[in-house]
Amino acid sequence: MVDFNFSPFRTTRILQSEIQEFLDAVSMAILAYQEGMIAYLKEGWLEASEEKLQQISSYESRGDNLRTHIGSTLYTEMLLPDTAADVLSLLSDLDHLADRMSGHFTLVGIEKPEFPADCNGAIIDFICHACSAMEHTVAASRIYFRDPKAVHDQIHKIHYHEQEAEKIAIRLLKSIFAGNYPLERKCHLRDHLLHIDQLANQADEAGDALAIYAVKRSV
Repeated sequence: MVDFNFSPFRTTRILQSEIQEFLDAVSMAILAYQEGMIAYLKEGWLEASEEKLQQISSYESRGDNLRTHIGSTLYTEMLLPDTAADVLSLLSDLDHLADRMSGHFTLVGIEKPEFPADCNGAIIDFICHACSAMEHTVAASRIYFRDPKAVHDQIHKIHYHEQEAEKIAIRLLKSIFAGNYPLERKCHLRDHLLHIDQLANQADEAGDALAIYAVKRSV
């Protein structure tokens, strides 16, 4: 749980609770996306996939509402005038991750991409690294509110998982385009792989911005 004992947010318990709930919602969306994608690769689009989609959409919607209310509270209550913009940018970056996960998993349910069975292991690794990059971004965000000087300990983990995801993405794309598949299928699979890769990239960008926010709060 986020510890606000040393944070200026201690002035309002409601705001503390909402930020905690927002971070929880993004984290749960990541877990649901990872589980849903892996289940799809192993079993296809079944009723369980629809349930995961509903979970992701629910977490994303809850995050949207919380982010809006947190922003309104920050400005109407005149809290953190020096860092409110950074906090809202951080929450917006995380909310955008949830939006992307929801949007991509919706596309998977509509288009049902047929990934080559011999690529499933690599794709699962790819998904896990992308989701780990996002989860470490959420973890770094929790630390930001407690001890901004300690954020750096998470940032290098975000970079690691983003880089690993990119390496696997390149290998997968090379394998797919070297395969004996119709060009339309190759392009279709490429688009879905790039959706996943963008999640890792966006988490990495959010981590870079968070590192700057943490330095500003530490000086």
